[in-house]
Amino acid sequence: MPKPEIQILVCVNERPEGSSKPCCGRRGALSVYRRFKDRVRALGRAERDRILVTRTGCLRHCSHGVTVAVWPCNTWLGGVTLDDVDEILETTVLGEGRPVPHLALSPDLPWE
Repeated sequence: MPKPEIQILVCVNERPEGSSKPCCGRRGALSVYRRFKDRVRALGRAERDRILVTRTGCLRHCSHGVTVAVWPCNTWLGGVTLDDVDEILETTVLGEGRPVPHLALSPDLPWE
């Protein structure tokens, strides 16, 4: 298997019911992760070899979830929904790291 050039990290962290902090898992993160996997698979073998979609634990932007990070461009996106996946693939992943404006998280945003 070739080494991927691009990684899409999707936070799927779960916290217990009643936790004082929100979590991406309760906001549909697993569905977002699966949509990314399906869409990348649909791009064909060449793109599948270039792009790795990975579910992660907490990405430390809990109040902005579902949080997605795209590497190596270091683009962070928050509030991602199923409807955003195609735009992220076109704009950020295949579009040389450009963030989707309405989802972009500031690089100066403090960790939570």
